[in-house]
Amino acid sequence: MFEKLDLSRVIDDPRYTKKMAPLYPRLGVLQRALWDQRIPIIIVVEGWNASGITLVIDELIRFLDPRGFSLHSIGSPSDEERTRPLLWRFWIRTPARGRMAIFARSWYSRSLAEQASGIDWKSRIRHSIEDINRFERQLADDGAVILKFFLHISKEVQKRRLEEREKDALTSWMITQGDWDFHHHYDGYLPIIEQYIRGTDQPYAPWTVVGATDANHTRLRVYTTVIKRLEKKLRQIEERGKTWDANDIRRPPRVRMERSAAAPVPCPKEEYEKILHTYQDQVRNFQYWLYKRRIPLIIIYEGWDAAGKGGNIMRLVRHMNPRGYDVVPVGRPDQTELDHHYLWRFYRRFPRAGHITIFDRSWYGRVLVERVEGFCTKPEWKRAYHEINETEESFIESGGGLVKFWMEVSRDEQHQRFMARQNDPLKEWKMTDEDWRNRGKWREYENAVDEMLARTSTSHAPWTVIESDDKYYARLKALRTVIDYGEALLR
Repeated sequence: MFEKLDLSRVIDDPRYTKKMAPLYPRLGVLQRALWDQRIPIIIVVEGWNASGITLVIDELIRFLDPRGFSLHSIGSPSDEERTRPLLWRFWIRTPARGRMAIFARSWYSRSLAEQASGIDWKSRIRHSIEDINRFERQLADDGAVILKFFLHISKEVQKRRLEEREKDALTSWMITQGDWDFHHHYDGYLPIIEQYIRGTDQPYAPWTVVGATDANHTRLRVYTTVIKRLEKKLRQIEERGKTWDANDIRRPPRVRMERSAAAPVPCPKEEYEKILHTYQDQVRNFQYWLYKRRIPLIIIYEGWDAAGKGGNIMRLVRHMNPRGYDVVPVGRPDQTELDHHYLWRFYRRFPRAGHITIFDRSWYGRVLVERVEGFCTKPEWKRAYHEINETEESFIESGGGLVKFWMEVSRDEQHQRFMARQNDPLKEWKMTDEDWRNRGKWREYENAVDEMLARTSTSHAPWTVIESDDKYYARLKALRTVIDYGEALLR
């Protein structure tokens, strides 16, 4: 790849000025047009140290509307970011619909810095490439335009530029021992960088490798490539008459999961209370060891209205240290959340190392309420099964744990609980007209639940169906499941 790249191309200043003059306003026009179409744009500029990343980005943003883009200069992770999976810090920086995010270095530089060392680094890089492809494909499937540039210079040119910067009082502070260490290992890093580029050069997120010996050639190549890609996106919108093309729908095989609301053996209250405290103490101990081992855990509660999710969560956390867990109740997304990929708001709440996040409803709303109520298109919720499976697998592969509960309640039992809530002054606040309306769509929701369980109960993240007509049984089963999962996770 790199050996075939022409590094000798040069453009003189008069020619460069002439070619760039019409491109500046054109980029601004395209930015506004895609803003109106609510298309998110991601531009990644990677390259060797001293290859001209800053110069390229300075030229790129000269005529952009600053209200429509964000520039992210990515360096070493913060203490907070070190406790999260590598891609978490980039998920939360993805642009809203219509906005542009420019990354001066990105997940590629950080993956190289954080994965290309230590034991089994080759395997970690392969996994990292797989995660990056998933990440970029999910964003592209949601309509994002992704442009990736790698600025390539020879080892000799890099050495000369580093020396020139060291001699200049205005730039000497920029050169660190780390820059020279990386330069000395140029030949070792070259095939690894090429592996990243080859492994992640996908139709939905292609790479443009630019010979960056001459600054004018580099900037012109990047500028023209960005404009061509954005123009192509606009043409596609005009041809299709919509803002994005929902394709690449992956459908894992469906496996029927049995759902039952009735407990196999009803649980007497006396026995329940005795076992409950024992289980809660065990969960507290499990939480302690998760913290010591720095393992993040996600627990998801999904289920029918009035299935007992709230009461179940209360018993789960009763003896836990409140500083080590968060309960995230998930409702309707606000406008900022709607302007991003639907997974964005959940990534922001993923637990850091050693902590537990409990989701009272979750990303599965995409294939449940959003599907049934028509809040997303059929291609969107069909695509979500695969995206969800990938997201969960990536979280687990990064060292996390995941427990998923579906709380099943019979239709008759739900009706009794609705009536009890409505007639209880202390609980009537829980009931809304929407609860009754959703009950009227029981069959549609039941079909959605069956497909969700079938398509997203995987070997790494299986569903546990909680028979919830008997609340005591349901609470104990959930606690027992968490305990058993914790014992397996900590082995």
